[in-house]
Amino acid sequence: MVRRMSVNAGGQLSMDGAIDRYSRRNRHLSFCALFAVAALLFFLHFRCPLQEPQEPRYAEISRRMLTEGSFVIPVYQGQPYYDKPPLLYWLVIGSYRVFGIHDWAARLVPCLAGFLCVLAVHQWGRRTVGERAAFAGALMLCLSARFVQLERMLTMDGLLCLWVIAAWAAGHIAILNGQRRWWIASALACGLGLLTKGPVALVLVVVPIAFFAWQARRIERPSWMQWFLYLSTGIAVAAPWFIAVTAMDPSFVDHFFWRHHVQRYVEPFDHAEPLWFFLPDVFLGMLPWTLLVPGLLAFAFRRRNQRPAVLTCFLPAFAWCLFFFSLSGCKRSAYILPAMPPLALALGCYVDALLCESAAATRRRVAWIGSSVLTFAGLFFGAFQLMPDYARKYSLRGIVRRHAAEPNLSAVVSYPRHWDSVSFYLQRNDVRSFSPERLHELMAQLLARPDTLVFVKSERWLVDFLKHLPTSLEFVPQGRQGYVRVGLVRRRETWSE
Repeated sequence: MVRRMSVNAGGQLSMDGAIDRYSRRNRHLSFCALFAVAALLFFLHFRCPLQEPQEPRYAEISRRMLTEGSFVIPVYQGQPYYDKPPLLYWLVIGSYRVFGIHDWAARLVPCLAGFLCVLAVHQWGRRTVGERAAFAGALMLCLSARFVQLERMLTMDGLLCLWVIAAWAAGHIAILNGQRRWWIASALACGLGLLTKGPVALVLVVVPIAFFAWQARRIERPSWMQWFLYLSTGIAVAAPWFIAVTAMDPSFVDHFFWRHHVQRYVEPFDHAEPLWFFLPDVFLGMLPWTLLVPGLLAFAFRRRNQRPAVLTCFLPAFAWCLFFFSLSGCKRSAYILPAMPPLALALGCYVDALLCESAAATRRRVAWIGSSVLTFAGLFFGAFQLMPDYARKYSLRGIVRRHAAEPNLSAVVSYPRHWDSVSFYLQRNDVRSFSPERLHELMAQLLARPDTLVFVKSERWLVDFLKHLPTSLEFVPQGRQGYVRVGLVRRRETWSE
């Protein structure tokens, strides 16, 4: 996007001229810097262990699908798992095929999604509001601690965020320049979002794009035929999988669409949180940049330069995500990820305007560079040390791997719940879990199959387990990881009635 250069009464370059000069002289340097920062933050120490409960679950589902050859229906603990569509699983399976079944091979997928999301934000801003605003917005997003943390985790939400941002960006560009290829690209990204997490992708994408089109009064708006092409293209990407699964198991429709999308949104059966739940994640998770929000709001409603893009595109997309997920009965921190990139781009436009003003421009530039360097240093330390330490604290990898090569184990069980890390790191499909109601069944199995490795939750569950353990068996402790105790149940060497 090339802008004309003009000179104001004081002999200074106007913002349009500064952006043009910036784009000519520093485009490649700024992109390389952004590329390097994003690569460091998203791929540094990404080999850290998977954190219970979500990450091992998705890694284990992908492993079971690969080992059992079930590439249409996801498999969890030997049963069909209809909670989510399979695109994340397919990508992780592809990573397994290339690199082998490892936790870092699974985490490579979300890390790559976060990295690409930052680059997509940069390209979105570059084509709509200029090089400097794009660089500032993408860099602030990349230097947002909560965004980096959530995007590095193996969940559906990081991948969904990539497709939503790609769809918004391509749709916005298509509305501005009228090129059909961008419109199709946006529809394809929306379809991939459908194949990642279901209808929520369509809801997140279409409403802001329709608002972009409605606000574009000086530009020819998309026709009904173009909207039909958009929706049919997006749905066509995901429809084959939905049709195939429905044909194999008609109960899928009720479980997936009604229970996990309508009922979970309106009448939550888990993760119920207050209306304001996402505000701390956004405004604390994007510090120090969200300190600029009051100034951004004043800029959006009082300034002319770049105000249309902020008001008609970035802030509405952010507000829609925040509004939609805040009304949901079920709330998890990672849901709000798609709201962060448009807020970052809006802040990038504000920073661009501040740095172009002649008054106090040098002081502001120093403050901007200093804040960026200090934030990067903190996040680099976090990615290098804190995140891996946190992951190890809430992972069972260390204690499970000690027993991966033991050949004499007749069985592996867990009590009173299932830990996906056990089956994933042992790479066994026969790990069984027993609830407290099935404790007597567990004891019968231990009598029939001694030399069983048992993962049991500490405190009262361990006491309960040992209390019911038959006197002919003994529990030999093998170690402890957090609240999980591991032991080998075997026959006593000397035992008499």
